[in-house]
Order: sequence, then C-alpha cells, then structure tokens
Amino acid sequence: MNAPRPDWNAPKYILSQDQGKWRGYLEGYPDSSVQGESFDEVQFKLWQFYRNLLTGKPSNLRKIA
Repeated sequence: MNAPRPDWNAPKYILSQDQGKWRGYLEGYPDSSVQGESFDEVQFKLWQFYRNLLTGKPSNLRKIA
C-alpha cells in the first residue's frame, strides 16, 4: 500500500485566534486577511480567496516574497 503524497501545490496559510475570533491569511498575502467566528469559517474564506487568486480575481493583489 502506498502512503498518501502531500499536495505541494496546496496553499499555506497562517491562522490566529484572539478573544474568540479567528483571523487568517494566505502565506505571501498578509494584507488580505479574513476573519470569522470559527476555524472552519476562516478556512472556507481562505479557500475562496485562493480560488479567486487562481482565476485572476482580484487582479490588483501582489504577492509578498
């Protein structure tokens, strides 16, 4: 049986929790953070943001190295 292989193209994100609220951003895009009431909500919003990046929306964002 083969071990599962990691998806090297999966986005990396940074999460934090403060006073019961969650905040996160995709690695390289700290100016485009999202927030929510739960971990799952922030994770979903980050996935939406990542999907928009892949389709070119919004086009005015720059990635920080």
